[in-house]
Amino acid sequence: MFPAATRSVLLATVFLLGLASAWAASAARKPPVRPATSIWLGGTEYIDLATFCARYGLKPEKSSTRRAVYKSSWTSLDFEIDSRDHLINGVRVYTGDSVRSHRGRVWLSQIDADVLITPIRRPGTNQARIPGLKKIVIDPGHGGRDPGKVNTRVSILEKNAALDTARRVQVLLEKQGYDVVLTRNDDRYLDLADRAEITQRARADFFISIHFNSVEVGAERVTGVEVFSLTPHHQFSTSDAAREDAAEAKRTNPGNRFDHWNAVASYGMHRAMIETLRATDRGLKRARWKVLVLASCPATYVEAGYLSNHDEARKIATPAYRQKIAEAIAHGVRDYAAVLTAARKRA
Repeated sequence: MFPAATRSVLLATVFLLGLASAWAASAARKPPVRPATSIWLGGTEYIDLATFCARYGLKPEKSSTRRAVYKSSWTSLDFEIDSRDHLINGVRVYTGDSVRSHRGRVWLSQIDADVLITPIRRPGTNQARIPGLKKIVIDPGHGGRDPGKVNTRVSILEKNAALDTARRVQVLLEKQGYDVVLTRNDDRYLDLADRAEITQRARADFFISIHFNSVEVGAERVTGVEVFSLTPHHQFSTSDAAREDAAEAKRTNPGNRFDHWNAVASYGMHRAMIETLRATDRGLKRARWKVLVLASCPATYVEAGYLSNHDEARKIATPAYRQKIAEAIAHGVRDYAAVLTAARKRA
């Protein structure tokens, strides 16, 4: 028999050993601590790019301090770090926020994940309904007292080129069975709100505004096509790299109801334009043009070439090239229709 003091020490030791064993067993059962998959950077919520891509079966192809590339059998995402200028399936696309590198990982803004990358990668995700596509409004930019861009050397006005192209698109789409409405079918001035009202009265399913571009600096070298969709709520337009227009970023606009489908339609339109015209890819961008802001359906805004570049303006001045532009736009509509059909089947 042990002395009382010795028994007390032994009992205490056994008790402590039991506690240690129980703690070790409990620790073994606990899941490992995982790194955070979302953070806030500069007032913007970001998610871990690797986690996001894994969700869609995209695997890392290569990475560096400059780029992060993820691929699957069907999709290629090529992100330039600390930039808004990226490639999705080889097509130039601008995100609303820069892709960021932080603590050894790459981060994508939550808004871009939700209303740009996910719609392009998996159209219809988290959408209550899939829109129809029967009635399409084509909007020839400018008109009447507003000539738009002018190239005097080539003698071409944007308003005339846009109207002729719109008429050609109408013919092509009506042959495909669509009900097509032009916001103007002659040389008249229309307020931007009037164009939105025409679209609403028509109960359109899709709105396409046709324009031609111009720059003052570098006109001799700047060519190509760019397509715009409405800037999402809480983001800044592509032209606002300094993030100065905070008041507009805070405002929710009517057209933002269709952010998901704006991205789907505009991405498909931009890809079709680049592939059909073999034009310089100026990117799918974001803007708060009034016709997009007031849109009552998914909407896209096409800048089909640069009238400030004399060589490109000469091409645009020919009926043959305007017909090719019209075919590219019709191709974009056809692709959008195919995406909607596939999304309905999945739903």
